[in-house]
Amino acid sequence: MAAPEKTPSLTAFDPRATRLAQTRFFFEYFVCQQIIYAEMPAGEGVTYGLAIEVEKNRLHCTCDFRPQPCVHTLALHGLFLLAPDNFPRADELPAWVQTLLAGQGGKAKRITSVDQSAARQQRRYERLERATNGFEDLEGWLLDVMRRGLATTVSEDPHWAAGIATRVADASLTGLSRSLRLIGSISSNQPDWAEKTLTVLAETYLAVRAFRKRETLPEAQIAELQQWLGMVAKKAEVLAKGEQMTDAWAVIGQVEEAVEDQLKVRRTWLLGQTTHRYALLLDYAFGGAPFVPGWSPGTIQRGTLAWYPSGWPLRALPFDDFQYLSKITRLEAYDDFPAFAADYARAVGAQPWISIFPAIFSEVAIFFKNEHLFVMDTTGKILPLRATEKDIWRLLALSGGHAVNLFGEWDGTVVRPLTVVAEGRLAVI
Repeated sequence: MAAPEKTPSLTAFDPRATRLAQTRFFFEYFVCQQIIYAEMPAGEGVTYGLAIEVEKNRLHCTCDFRPQPCVHTLALHGLFLLAPDNFPRADELPAWVQTLLAGQGGKAKRITSVDQSAARQQRRYERLERATNGFEDLEGWLLDVMRRGLATTVSEDPHWAAGIATRVADASLTGLSRSLRLIGSISSNQPDWAEKTLTVLAETYLAVRAFRKRETLPEAQIAELQQWLGMVAKKAEVLAKGEQMTDAWAVIGQVEEAVEDQLKVRRTWLLGQTTHRYALLLDYAFGGAPFVPGWSPGTIQRGTLAWYPSGWPLRALPFDDFQYLSKITRLEAYDDFPAFAADYARAVGAQPWISIFPAIFSEVAIFFKNEHLFVMDTTGKILPLRATEKDIWRLLALSGGHAVNLFGEWDGTVVRPLTVVAEGRLAVI
């Protein structure tokens, strides 16, 4: 819904409302037809309910402050005028909003945290419920592919994944649709095509089973399931309500890849110097458009991040307060591979759709043997590295036979090296 034309900003009449017109002061905010409504925390166990009838220019609040309109509704109205597209759409009004519009504000006064959690969970279920038919088609298709056999399915139909990809896209499962289209385009002549394809099919079946058990899943896993399926939370909602941390963030690695024709993704990895938290920033570029500048590997920048909801939060969004501090000279890292493996196991247990995990190791040796590249920790344990021929020689030259700090992406099988810290400086592979 677009903001009403020629409507003055009501916050102009009250400086307090101007200060409150920020998303971080509201639990939830939605628009339903011509009604804006939101929830605002007002103390321990108490939340004010706010509603605005846009066409009638009527403002309602459950607070006791007089005169009306109060500063809370003025702030909500100002926030909507500033960014109407950031308000998620709702299909119907909650009962407490209907009560408030009927002039019974006192009966809608206390919205407990339990009510809020239940409401948020219900909205997430509703998004999944709309995809029920897509899940039904998907499960039947998966079982049919496994019953016939992957090799038989692919050999009999070159476009074996195109039909189901279209059907799940129609069910608003856009992320899953893209994954199915991509595995359908992998040539069976590639030596690892079966492994790549079966990995996606296994993750897809896991999503189907999770959907079947959605009522028993923790809220964080419901959110992660939706993101994997393509129902990604709006950036404005993440910045307003996601977990936030301010720290000095080391930009420890970055990689650009083609997702499909005309679409590229850039992954930027950050590591907090005090919080020791990892953060993954995802940027997309279509066609020949460049990526947004500002994230140079090897730099340390101070600012605030907000994480997407997840059982093991990695993906984050930056606020606009980042400032350059210095260059990276060393990195905190895993001392050995077993410690890394334990963290990875915990992450997969909490968030089973993790496809890429940050791997950073200290004092490791890089060596080449039998035409394969490996990295070895101080205990003598080894992990395989995946790199191009050019990158192999660069890694060997940077390490020079000495121990280095290495950062890369672990996909569950192999590490893709991105950066090395040697002789007090970070070098990009």
